[in-house]
Parts: sequence; C-alpha cells; structure tokens
Amino acid sequence: MADDLGVGPGVLKKGGADILECLDPVKKVDLGDPAGLATSIGDDDAAAALVTFCATWESGAEFLADCAATLAAGLNKANGDYEDTDEAIRDAVNSVKTALK
Repeated sequence: MADDLGVGPGVLKKGGADILECLDPVKKVDLGDPAGLATSIGDDDAAAALVTFCATWESGAEFLADCAATLAAGLNKANGDYEDTDEAIRDAVNSVKTALK
C-alpha cells in the first residue's frame, strides 16, 4: 500500500461497488402514488404542498443518486489508473533487470 495514496489496489474499486450497491433502494424512489392521493386530503393547499414535496423528494433522490454514481465511476477509474500505473512500473523494473543481466 502506498503511504501517499492511503489505499491499495482494489480498495477504490470496492468503494465504487459499495456506493453502487447503496444506490439500489434510491432507484426505487417513486412518490407518484402518495402525490396522486393528494386531492383526497380535502385541503387544496395541503394537497399542493404534498405534490410539491413528492416531486422535490424524487428529484433530490435522483440528483444524489447521479452524484453518487459519478463518484463510483471516478473511484473505478482511479482504481484502473492505479493498477495500470502499478503494472507499468513493474514492467519498467523488469525491463531494467533484464537489460542489466
């Protein structure tokens, strides 16, 4: 593990996978049914507030899910870059060892 990075290979990828796993319930946020029942409240202002709340909550959940998915993709990319760099360094060292023999 590199002291400057603070993680070893695979840790970033695992973090990305964990984030995506946490997003599963967020994908199912659907407040259309409660919003559809708003008219049965009997008060127009309360009904409008419920519809607004449901729409805002769904939009917020979608926005947070998108941000988290972007973060997960970044962690996966960083993990790939980490592994590629590690492999390139290993190949370079092996090349120098071979040349010195």
